Amino acid sequence: MPTSPAPTLQESLADYVKRIRMDLQMSQLELAAASGIHPHSLGKIERGKTTRLNRKTLQGLAMALSIPQEYLEAICKGEEVKVIVAVKFCPQCWTPGTGADPMWTDVRAKYCFMCGTPLRSHCANCGELVASLKYRFCPFCGFAYKNS
Repeated sequence: MPTSPAPTLQESLADYVKRIRMDLQMSQLELAAASGIHPHSLGKIERGKTTRLNRKTLQGLAMALSIPQEYLEAICKGEEVKVIVAVKFCPQCWTPGTGADPMWTDVRAKYCFMCGTPLRSHCANCGELVASLKYRFCPFCGFAYKNS
């Protein structure tokens, strides 16, 4: 049975990457290929020799392991991870690359307080939950979150 994809506070980067890789039943070579990094680099990460990740490695591992990039960033910094359920945003008012407006995160919020558009928490194309607004496209299907 797969465990939670969120890292625990006492879990190291090495332990976390290895745990998620094992849950996905991937070999180191498969994960390295899927994330676009050299197998030796992945080996160093899993042995605890590397504790900081560059942007390319961070993005590649997050995509290959199907986890939010914020999880890897937090674990590298030694910070606690706030488990992301879903992000609500207005497809009309949201500016790509910025976070969600605090008014949209209210549990009771269903519509944008500025324009009245229904808030979205799923990709309009494939239906996957929007876990992060760091980027403007869905990581699963490539569809733009913002209405044009």
